[in-house]
Amino acid sequence: MTQVAAGKGWAGVALPVRVHDLLLALAGRLDDDALADARELLASAEVDRALELITGCLAAGPIGIGKSERDELRALVAATHGDAVVVDRLPIVEPDLVTRHRFAPGKVDAVGAEDGVADATNRVLGALPDIRAVWAVWRLTPAGAATGAVPHRVVLIGVGPTGSAAATAYRVEHALRRAGLTASVEVLRDGTEPTDYHHTAMRYATEVKVPRTPAAVAPVPPVLPKGDPVTKAETKSWLSEEPAAAPGDDPLNDQELGLLRQLQEELARREQTEPAPSDWPGELSNGQSYDWHEANSSTMVNGMPLQPPDNPRS
Repeated sequence: MTQVAAGKGWAGVALPVRVHDLLLALAGRLDDDALADARELLASAEVDRALELITGCLAAGPIGIGKSERDELRALVAATHGDAVVVDRLPIVEPDLVTRHRFAPGKVDAVGAEDGVADATNRVLGALPDIRAVWAVWRLTPAGAATGAVPHRVVLIGVGPTGSAAATAYRVEHALRRAGLTASVEVLRDGTEPTDYHHTAMRYATEVKVPRTPAAVAPVPPVLPKGDPVTKAETKSWLSEEPAAAPGDDPLNDQELGLLRQLQEELARREQTEPAPSDWPGELSNGQSYDWHEANSSTMVNGMPLQPPDNPRS
C-alpha cells in the first residue's frame, strides 16, 4: 500500500487513512451521497477516484474549505499523481463560516435513530476488528449542495488502533442500505480529534448495542452531556483511554489488506438492484414539526438559506 508523508499529525500514515480523515473533516459540507460514494471508492482501494470525486464535488458546490484542508487535499492529489489545478481554485473560508448543524435525540414517526441499526449491522460488525462503540442520532439540517431529506440518520463508530476505518465505514453503510435504512456512517479512529460536527452529534446520540472485540469492551467513548457545550479538553480522543502510539512507516497489516480484498470481492458480487432507501419526514416524535422558516433565518449552506426538501417520502 502506498505510504506518504505525515498527515493530520500521524507520521507515515497510509494514504487511504489520510483520505478517510479528510472525509471526516468534510462531513456536513459534502452531501451525504457524495461522502458515501467517496468512502466506497476508498474502501475498494480506488484512492485516486475518491480524490477526484471529492475535488469535483467541492468545486461544483462551490463549497469552501479551510487553508489546511486545501493543503492536505493538494498533497493527497499530488501523491496519486493527479492534477491539483482544480484544488488550487477552491475557495477558502474562515472556520466561523462553516455550516453549523443541528442534531436531536428522540424518535421520528416513533422510530429512534438507533432502532434497527444493531439488527442490520451485527453480522458485519462482528467480523470487523477493534470496534469500540456505536452511536446513532438524527441530524435535522441538510448537508452539501445536493441536499437530501431530513431528519437524516447519522451513525458514529469508534474503532481502536487495529481497526480499519475505511472498511468499517463502507461495510456498515452498505449493510444499513441493504436493510432499507438511510444513514451516514462516520468512523473515528482512536487518537483522532473529532470535528465540531462530530462533537455536536455525540451530544445527542444514543448508544447502539453491538458486538465488540473483547479487548475493547472496557474503553468506550465518554458519555457526553446532552445540553452542555463540549470542549476539546473533554474528549481529546474518541476513546476514553490514551491513544496508542502511532506506527512508523510500516505498511497496512495483513488483517487490513484482507479486509480490502474482501471488500473488492463484495463489490464485484453486489446486486444490480438494491432496496430503495427510506427517508423520514421532518417531524419529531414529540409532535413538533421541524420549522424550516426558523432554519432559514439562522442556518446557511454554502452561502444560501436552507430550503425544505421537495416532496419528502414517508
